[in-house]
Amino acid sequence: MKTRHIFTILFFLLASLMTFTGCNADASAGLFRQISESTTPVGIQYRQLLGKPASKLFFTTTEGIFFTDGTAATQIKVNSAESRNMAAYVDNGNNRVLFLINDPDPNSNSAKVRSVPIVPSYTESSDLTPTYAGLTSVIIQNLYANGLFRIQGNDTINGKTFVLATYDDTVIAAPVFSKVIDFSEVADSLTGYSIDSVLQMTGKEDEVLSAANPIIASFAKEDGSYKHFFTNGTFKHSFALNTRLANFTILNGNAYLLTTDGKLYNAGAVPTADGTTTISSSNLMISSNKVYDANAFMYGVRDAGGSKSHIITKSKSSNDPLYVLSFADSSTTATGESIRYGYGEYLDSAEIVSSYEKGPNNLLVATAENGMFELTIIPASANSNSTSNGTSSESEDYTL
Repeated sequence: MKTRHIFTILFFLLASLMTFTGCNADASAGLFRQISESTTPVGIQYRQLLGKPASKLFFTTTEGIFFTDGTAATQIKVNSAESRNMAAYVDNGNNRVLFLINDPDPNSNSAKVRSVPIVPSYTESSDLTPTYAGLTSVIIQNLYANGLFRIQGNDTINGKTFVLATYDDTVIAAPVFSKVIDFSEVADSLTGYSIDSVLQMTGKEDEVLSAANPIIASFAKEDGSYKHFFTNGTFKHSFALNTRLANFTILNGNAYLLTTDGKLYNAGAVPTADGTTTISSSNLMISSNKVYDANAFMYGVRDAGGSKSHIITKSKSSNDPLYVLSFADSSTTATGESIRYGYGEYLDSAEIVSSYEKGPNNLLVATAENGMFELTIIPASANSNSTSNGTSSESEDYTL
């Protein structure tokens, strides 16, 4: 790796640690490896890649909302104590970014909607006030890079209801939310459940909800029960697996589910209609010792020539390298491999927060503190812990 600390300094540092803590040689060797292979923080704290609707990549950091043409970045919204961006979406057709901020009212659980134009003078709007006629006591919970707002309210027949909706201000003075799909206590047997996560395939978070870019909506109860609904916006198909999901991907016509405790399941053919698929131990392909967060990095590549698939993941530990789960088309089990070289070279000590797929097997990966990297993956050798598996740019040395 390019970034290295001076070995003399590390030697004395580790010697001191061993003197004062009594650590053994194996432990100090592990620490030495982590320090020597770490990627230096760059001062940019990414939060979300919003996509590249034309020639500019939009993204958010802890400082606000930006776009870059690949040469220079332009800040179009500055975060402040009174207006701190929580989530955003590039509404390119209307030359703006819609975003959420916290309601300053301490008694409110709802976010506020605002916008900022993507052309000068980048003036932030006042609060926008979209309504949703189908529910009472509506609160705005989240906004995704594909343009879907998540709202919650009460329906007179179906009780507590969660809606994924788009923003429509055709009538400028009376903006509304337009339902794409909803999930309710009565119709979907969700009494006692709350939303846990909306899972989107890694690299495709900005893609409009469709058959090619479905999502999974996960719900949880306080007793640890879970329900998961796979949807493309026109149907709801239940994946019956009573555990928390980290993410999912689609490869060779099948859906694969990754749980937060490191289990990979083959859920079978991608659903195309309402129904239920029961996931059992017979669907389990591998149980790793990894721990993942919801919406974990989970990127699938397909080696058609070798009739194999590889799923590249990153656990919740920033000190873990990328971990690849691999399996042949005819296999019911998978193998795991840590990747420290090639496309995984700079991600050993990085927390991945967002990604954007530039093209097949080529994506941008944003991290919490270490900058953005461009990965190019060679499917035939994606599970090889060597430079033959692909490449990674150095921090902030990506192209558009």
